[in-house]
Amino acid sequence: MSSVSARLLSLTGVLFALCVLPARPGFPSEPTMPNPHAHFMQAPQCPRCHIYDGAKLVPDRVATASVDFCLECHTAEARGMTHPVKVHPVGKFNRMKVPPEYRLGDGDYIICLTCHTAHGPFLSTVRTFAGQAPDITGNGPNGAPLYRTYYLRRTNPSGEGFEALCEGCHKVP
Repeated sequence: MSSVSARLLSLTGVLFALCVLPARPGFPSEPTMPNPHAHFMQAPQCPRCHIYDGAKLVPDRVATASVDFCLECHTAEARGMTHPVKVHPVGKFNRMKVPPEYRLGDGDYIICLTCHTAHGPFLSTVRTFAGQAPDITGNGPNGAPLYRTYYLRRTNPSGEGFEALCEGCHKVP
């Protein structure tokens, strides 16, 4: 066997071993929960939610039809109890004021993106609410636990639950 063939065979063995051996302990691994909204970063998906004027994106307007896009994955069974969508916030509660950072769909309808943002991070080192348990332990910076963000537009890490979000519109007297 020539020295070139022997080197090639050795190199192949080393590469194979690197592929099949487990990672060394102490090296942080990738989070085990991938971002389920990663597909929103693909340009062909933009028109499913965003409104365009001709070929130009209108960044402050979102389609009410985006609810249908959300419901392709977030079925009624999976969501459980949820907020009504495709409704006007002033229909029943004419004193309700929707904060400016809460997006309404075209025609001023409440949509999924009123309370949630599809482009935010899936996991964070900051809790969404005080009693929240981590979804992944030890995978954040410096081994910090990671918490699900629920893509909420408002959170309160010291609060009991989702009050910070809900009270944006539903003010308690």
